[in-house]
Amino acid sequence: MKSITKQEMASESLQQHRRFLAAVLNTSREPLDAEENALAKAKFYRIIDLYSKRKRDRSKYNRHLLIRYTYEYALSEESRIHFLQTFFQALELSIDGQGRVNLSDKEQANGLWLKISAFADFLVDNFYLPLKAAARRAPLPSLTSQPAVPDLITDPREDCLIRDRHRCIITQAFDFDEAVTRHKEHANDALDDEGKSLFGGNHFLHLEAAPVLPHSLAEIGSSPSEESHTKKLTLAILNIFDHGIQDLINECVGTPRNAMTLTKNYHHMFAEFEIYFTRLDGPTYSPHTYRIEAFVPLAMRKELPATRTLRTVANGKPIALPEPRFLALRRALAHVLYRSSAGTYIDELLTKLKEKPTEENRSTELGLFAQLRLDGWCPSSTTTTANSTAAANTIAAASTTAADTAADTAADTAADTAADTAADTAADTAINAAADGDDGLQ
Repeated sequence: MKSITKQEMASESLQQHRRFLAAVLNTSREPLDAEENALAKAKFYRIIDLYSKRKRDRSKYNRHLLIRYTYEYALSEESRIHFLQTFFQALELSIDGQGRVNLSDKEQANGLWLKISAFADFLVDNFYLPLKAAARRAPLPSLTSQPAVPDLITDPREDCLIRDRHRCIITQAFDFDEAVTRHKEHANDALDDEGKSLFGGNHFLHLEAAPVLPHSLAEIGSSPSEESHTKKLTLAILNIFDHGIQDLINECVGTPRNAMTLTKNYHHMFAEFEIYFTRLDGPTYSPHTYRIEAFVPLAMRKELPATRTLRTVANGKPIALPEPRFLALRRALAHVLYRSSAGTYIDELLTKLKEKPTEENRSTELGLFAQLRLDGWCPSSTTTTANSTAAANTIAAASTTAADTAADTAADTAADTAADTAADTAADTAINAAADGDDGLQ
């Protein structure tokens, strides 16, 4: 295999990014019929399965699982088809029997494994990482002062407290501030929202309105800046995950339909994608009933799992409930992050971004932080980078490091695929059999 210079690797990386971008933003594809969908699904699973067995992946998260679960947790069949089409276009593969993958050719095999690795990293860098960074950021009171979005983002806390009876949805703790106000007015005769004694065994904590989806998504379109463009990419991937969600986000992201009342601790866990809501349907459940669960150890979540039914009327009037599609989307994202270990990887990365980088990883980490900051996913007040010029410099430095990493990955992949020709040919047959409608695997 011929050696590749850093400049050539950087150029290829840029072309690959543009190819992935085109695949994600492509909305002009014809939908797949049932037969085409079955072929695409079978071929997808064979490619991912062979990648997981033959690629020695040194990443801190499971790339093949991230791609697999992004597909499996997509919220509709239409969304899953959209993801398959994006996947095959990004990898420059056909869904049907045309353009076979020849894994007996080591250069083709190496190229395929590299594309899969790069596509997983693309999803992390442009989707999962920005969403996690945005979910972690502090509340955004400054948004109300931005002339482009004065009416888009409001503080839903009061509306959520009224809707949720001034209680945390999970713990049922009563809001401390409201309890103090009622005690001042009615002393020990104060009542809760259901007309029961406020001091009859309740516990009181400060409650917060936890957004289901990051408010940052509502900033898209506020200006024709590069920030707008990069956030549109994240939203485009989100739209692949749940086809058609974009319009609903624009309508609801700054309202009580995108928020719920939680204690500070559970707000933090929710922001970290550590807890999730599963809607319970069927004749045995009341409408709008959810099972709330967590990935953290049992000892850290004594109130969970819990089953809660959200009320639909307050003060005799219908009220806006948390949007079921947002909660379902949040649940899906939480499972992908957890089951692929991408959540842990991103947490470690975001933690490092707050610390002083080592010489070894300075350019990559500062460059990533600078990009998140410039795109508006991270708070602007930080001591890690001083100004936009420094940010631009670190991004440029990160590009060089990315080229080094890609070159190392290429070398690793070449070593991994140094297997016998018979095994490669068998793998080739397994992948392409799906395109021919033949199982090909025993």
